[in-house]
Amino acid sequence: MKNSIVAFALGLVISASAQQVYQAQPSDDVWFYDNAFNPGFTGILRVWGTEQSAVDPTRAFPALNYSYSLARWNLTGLRQGVNYQILSAEIRVTTAPTIGYTLQEGFDFPIEARDLNRSDFTEAGWDFNNANNPYPGDLIFGTGTMENYNASSAFVIPVRITAPEFEAYFNSAVNSNGFLGIGFVSRMDPGGQGGTRIYRFYSRNDAGGRGPVLRVVYRVAGDVNGDGCTDDADLLRVLFDFGNTGSGLPTDLTGDGVVDDADLLNVLFNFGNGC
Repeated sequence: MKNSIVAFALGLVISASAQQVYQAQPSDDVWFYDNAFNPGFTGILRVWGTEQSAVDPTRAFPALNYSYSLARWNLTGLRQGVNYQILSAEIRVTTAPTIGYTLQEGFDFPIEARDLNRSDFTEAGWDFNNANNPYPGDLIFGTGTMENYNASSAFVIPVRITAPEFEAYFNSAVNSNGFLGIGFVSRMDPGGQGGTRIYRFYSRNDAGGRGPVLRVVYRVAGDVNGDGCTDDADLLRVLFDFGNTGSGLPTDLTGDGVVDDADLLNVLFNFGNGC
């Protein structure tokens, strides 16, 4: 019994130390729209579409029927040359108080978090007419949920990142220029130019600090014991726990509730990662 308690406690320590959390507001965010007022330093970001499309299929800059918001996060504090495993990721945006859409419309036309074709933009240097401005891509990493919907006051929209492609996108950002770019778009139709049926949410420039927050729980891929290096020690831990079942097992790298061949291959595939 004593040995079981010790093993359980050790597992919790290993699991906690192996996981790391990145949480921050963007370093830069802009409202990408031709009629945007001071887009580089606005306190409110906006997105809308046409009900059928969230992004102009012609890839023209957003105007009238389309409006996008772009944000980038500074990941330069993470070690380069390392492959990270994403355990969970979420972006939380806080709506401005004027809500012009119903709960059902929020479900039907959610905010989408998409990839950007480039992330080397800044608020200070933003120019709508720059031909090299970043543009939202086709990868939808996650969509907003309406669990906190409130028609009369501001509320938080969680955009849970569920697409498996986000892990490679995150790693590419860490190991290239160190900035992660996200495009916010939606199929929500304003109901006519100047309409209120749009998403309005606070930017990083909001005086109340209510800008978007990205939270990523990650670890060095294959690293079980949390020392930042996938090596013999991690391999031995997986072999020692081989066949164990349950939730939250630190050696269950795939998260399927069992320590098996897939977890062993995960360590072997990432052997030497971070070392």
